[in-house]
Amino acid sequence: MSKKDQYIHGMDWTFQHKKGLSELANYRKYQFNLIKKNLGRNILEVGSGDKGFTAQMIQSGLPIDRLVSIEPSDDFYTHYQNNDTFPEYVKFTKEDLFSLTPETHGKFDTLVFIHVLEHIEKHREALDLSASLLESGGHVLIEVPAGPYLFSVHDDLLGHYRRYTKKILRSAINEKYYETERIWYNDPIGVLGSFVYFKLLRKKLNTQEGASLVKNQGSLYDKYVIPFEQSIEKYFTFPFGLSLTAILKRK
Repeated sequence: MSKKDQYIHGMDWTFQHKKGLSELANYRKYQFNLIKKNLGRNILEVGSGDKGFTAQMIQSGLPIDRLVSIEPSDDFYTHYQNNDTFPEYVKFTKEDLFSLTPETHGKFDTLVFIHVLEHIEKHREALDLSASLLESGGHVLIEVPAGPYLFSVHDDLLGHYRRYTKKILRSAINEKYYETERIWYNDPIGVLGSFVYFKLLRKKLNTQEGASLVKNQGSLYDKYVIPFEQSIEKYFTFPFGLSLTAILKRK
């Protein structure tokens, strides 16, 4: 890990345990299904990470003309630089969101922040800047960790500035630029596991014990809990959840 990489925090543990994470296939699809109907054809993904969500967008079969995926972390960008083969319309760059302008990148009809906004200290400024990169009527699609009461050693390790409530997320949304079309909680059962393993037992995923947790309990969660929740959440929304999703429309 580069000593100068200000973005990675403790997330380099994923380099050693990528296999365990990639096995959470249902959760990956679950994340994507939350926002897929609002996905446009000209997309900016903020935070490439391991390119897992990028792959979900491509594999969905939805029509996409351009997908620019930016990653500010030199370590993440370098580690996953040759990860998988993507179509020619997908471009990965090592850039920080705050360095982008309409002059350098044009405008997009969709901006995607999948568990990224919590890593940005000035999250309101990030969304304000995003408005300048969006076409009128375009969407910002956001998923963030929910529940400040769940903030734990795991959040510290990942470099999270915060976990969200609807009120906290709304405070980052400038009504001058955006209409909030929908904001809702997801994964209510996941709250229990997070509270027990990370808040009470203070498990750290950057350890062998943590890797085993992902492989064993995580696999059961992915195989049984996620499909069950996804079927229920088609009809009901809950007043709490492990994550919070928001759909914003550019005015």
